[in-house]
Amino acid sequence: MDIPLETQQRAAKLRDEINHQRYLVHVLNLEEISEAALDSLKHELTGIETDFPELITADSPTQRVAGQALPEFIKVEHASRMLSLNDIFTAEELAQWYERCTKFFGPVGAAHLGKLGYYTEIKIDGFAISLVYENGQLIQASTRGDGYIGEDVTVNARTIEAIPLSLHIPNDMPESLLRVATAAMAGRLEIRGEVYITKEDFKLLNTLQETAKLPTYANPRNLAAGSMRQLNPALAAGRRLRFFMYGIVGEFGQISHEQEHLLAQALGCPTEPHSRVCKDLAAVEHYLQEWGEARKELPYGTDGVVVNINERQIFQELGVVGKAPRAAVAFKFAAEQATTIVRDISLRMGRTGAITPTAILDPVRLAGSTVARATLHNADEITRKDIRIGDTVIIQKAGDIIPEVLQVVLGLRPEHATPYIFPTTLHGVPIQRRVGEVAHYAVGEGIPVEVLARQLEHFASRDAMSIDGMGERLVEKLVTLKLVQTLADLYRLTETDLLKIEGFASLSAKNLLLALEKSKLQPLVKLIFGLGIRHVGAQTARTLTIDLQERGIQGLSTALPLLRQTSLKDFSSLIDIGEVVGESLHTYFHDPASQSVLDELLALGVVGPIPTSVVTVHGPLTGKRLVITGSLLTMSREQAQERIRQAGGKAVSSISLDTDYLVAGDKSGSKLKKAELLEVKIITEDDLLQLLIGNP
Repeated sequence: MDIPLETQQRAAKLRDEINHQRYLVHVLNLEEISEAALDSLKHELTGIETDFPELITADSPTQRVAGQALPEFIKVEHASRMLSLNDIFTAEELAQWYERCTKFFGPVGAAHLGKLGYYTEIKIDGFAISLVYENGQLIQASTRGDGYIGEDVTVNARTIEAIPLSLHIPNDMPESLLRVATAAMAGRLEIRGEVYITKEDFKLLNTLQETAKLPTYANPRNLAAGSMRQLNPALAAGRRLRFFMYGIVGEFGQISHEQEHLLAQALGCPTEPHSRVCKDLAAVEHYLQEWGEARKELPYGTDGVVVNINERQIFQELGVVGKAPRAAVAFKFAAEQATTIVRDISLRMGRTGAITPTAILDPVRLAGSTVARATLHNADEITRKDIRIGDTVIIQKAGDIIPEVLQVVLGLRPEHATPYIFPTTLHGVPIQRRVGEVAHYAVGEGIPVEVLARQLEHFASRDAMSIDGMGERLVEKLVTLKLVQTLADLYRLTETDLLKIEGFASLSAKNLLLALEKSKLQPLVKLIFGLGIRHVGAQTARTLTIDLQERGIQGLSTALPLLRQTSLKDFSSLIDIGEVVGESLHTYFHDPASQSVLDELLALGVVGPIPTSVVTVHGPLTGKRLVITGSLLTMSREQAQERIRQAGGKAVSSISLDTDYLVAGDKSGSKLKKAELLEVKIITEDDLLQLLIGNP
């Protein structure tokens, strides 16, 4: 159909005008026309595009809401890791951060850091996402995820008016930015920022919930996160989401963090308007004091200020420690506080044997959520603050996140409240404080039952060995019946053993044994994390595994001799590990009891392989999750799973909304029905073979 030239021109002008008004409202905070007038323009454009679908463009304002919900999220590998920030809470900690940065550059450190000063910006209490543009067009939006792999939320991001669907270089762009902007627009540009909901909009959304007699939302941040990570873009569109950028990924000739903000704003992306360059640390402290109180007047929530070293080259030179850059910190404002009563003090024994005291409180609302527990840290803190059962206490969220008891209101103390005395036993197990440490630990021969239970739960968790069906209740029964007394005992379980457990039938026993058998093939990085070594989290396990891989190690059998020969100095010298974690690794891999368990795991068939790439395997199935059901003709199920992994995909055992494909072989069972119910795409063995060679 021939489209009249007049209609084509009208559609183009409508798109330009609507995008211009979006820029005024969301970037410059100016309202040139009313919301009703803007809606009228959108309505006209929708009418034209309905009559002439050929006029619909990818960046048309009408394309912000998709017609149907996504069946599942696609996994996205970030081009560069999405980092977190280390938190600080006082001026003293700010000074300590400054000292660490200056020492990195030796005698010239202070002068080196001060070249372009510090860039301070209000830290939005929102949900981090990444926006990728190609030649100025938005092609992908994704969540932070674990920093390496996120979820594709492009459809939901397109519903947010503040996110430009296309970037444009304005005619009046300053010469200092034009060169950088031209380079950024020539190819791939990644902008990172926060999706958030204003205080007013949050109040309105809760009013609508109350009117509909539905539960109200806890806080704006959780609602923003939930809105981005749900499958119906129409719901996201109704949540009144907004966006501020906080950084640009890539080298385009920008010299400072300030310039990145100016560039993003000039291209059409909104930035938090109260950011400021501070020439020295004194100016930074003044900014922090200013906004410590003024933040309450902001239309959106904030949990602090991000302090960046402004010069980009210095920022890059300082590098990364763990999951955070050295050159930036998040200064957290004084937390919101509330009063409540301590009803009890509970002690919990963790997987390392450490005892953590917790205050059991009368439930109270704090910073948008209901708090019924608060950490007491250790015995010294209880004594220092003189916290007693029955006391009225002031609680706060440290960094607006973790509830803690700040102080006791002594005037409200009950007459017969007595000082808390840390016990010498817990559940019949002796506990004592280690020399040089503040925490109490379980002591004596063998592993205490509660410690063993926590170790087993951690070992079986999804991020570790991912043993389906092994939850907290089953673990308690296995430990109570003494069917499992070490991690290795899990792999000695038989169907006869499991049938001794009340409520356990033959089918559930076989399923658990199958899950245990499958877990033997979990990669070494997950096994190391699952061992529950003190101070060793997922990132440290990854660092250690990468080091082993670079030294030619392929699995647990060859890793063990090397780990047992590794010195304390060598462990501590690994990137991002340091002396404390290094000592913990050295102690574990040289401990006779730990060595015995590791030898048993190996003898029982735990392979602990190291994939070709610890981070991810790239291929035609990168980011895809596949489940195989039934029997295949050209290969065994195990061979098919390995080929999927070699192609970058994940071969998983159970169907969920995250599953991309179900490969249905001969005599497919219940998984086929579940896939149909969840609308998971079902493919044949021939389809799989085509996917493996890159033919979708």
